[in-house]
Amino acid sequence: MKQNEEIMIDPYIEGGNVIYPSFRLSLQSDSIIGIYTDVSKIHTLMNWFMKHNEAFTHFRECALYERLTVQEYIRFCIKLFNAPSEKTEDLLGLFALVEQKNKRIDKLSNGEKQRLKLIHTYLHPARIQVLEEPFQNLDEFSKQNVQQLLDALQKQQKKIILLSNNMENLITSSTEIYRLDTNGLHALDVKDDESETIVPSIENTPIRLDKIPTKKNDKIILFNPPEIDYIESVEGSVSVYVAGEAYPCTLSLNELERKLTPFGFFRSHRSYIVNLQKVREIITWTRNSYSLSLHSTEKTVVPLSKNKLADLKEILGI
Repeated sequence: MKQNEEIMIDPYIEGGNVIYPSFRLSLQSDSIIGIYTDVSKIHTLMNWFMKHNEAFTHFRECALYERLTVQEYIRFCIKLFNAPSEKTEDLLGLFALVEQKNKRIDKLSNGEKQRLKLIHTYLHPARIQVLEEPFQNLDEFSKQNVQQLLDALQKQQKKIILLSNNMENLITSSTEIYRLDTNGLHALDVKDDESETIVPSIENTPIRLDKIPTKKNDKIILFNPPEIDYIESVEGSVSVYVAGEAYPCTLSLNELERKLTPFGFFRSHRSYIVNLQKVREIITWTRNSYSLSLHSTEKTVVPLSKNKLADLKEILGI
């Protein structure tokens, strides 16, 4: 039976600026929550969870006793976490390190070291496990092994939180995905790509879908229009930009313009649609060259066609 738990994360304020506000995070036993955000926010969240009595935090750069062999280190960890029921041979198998058991840790590859570091998350009794970038810079075999570890933690009814700035890793490993930015925590609507199983409507009533579908790693991610910064088309390929990350979209720019204009979007250029709520400044480069500076997670500038300037001014009332 799944046990629900809700924790309140404190706001992060730096230099008088709110980097992110306080937010609630709902956890279930055997769930894997992925939080997509930038490196500085990941670091702050890790420090916050370090102070949480019921959480164990796995830092990617945590140290190993590199003079020990793999087998010696695992035995040391079993004693450290008072887990006498765990067998060294079983843990060597779980972390795919059987062939390396007599090798000194300083002779292991990067992927082997990262796998071995995760033994702490498996042995620690804390019910909440927070992992920083568990898939970063890993070979494909090590990624699969880390996923097996996450599955094993789920069977222990652990509540798992993954913090990463790589959306693809979270999509493949998490049961729920959120994005954290200056406005707070946003749930991402991620679905398996099952476009071939569309069920026809019983009635011919038109359906209005406000969310914009994008695709990544065979998953469909649906964004609410206010989340989108701008949309770009390059050689027929359309990308939707959200918090500095590009998401491929199968809709054409014309289709997106029709859908998004009622939500305050503007076709600033033949290849760009911009969310006017995100526009911070109109930049004049020359008499015939203009751009729009956006207020987003990165310094972003999109072009503004000369023949669109008058339309924009009319919309903005300037």
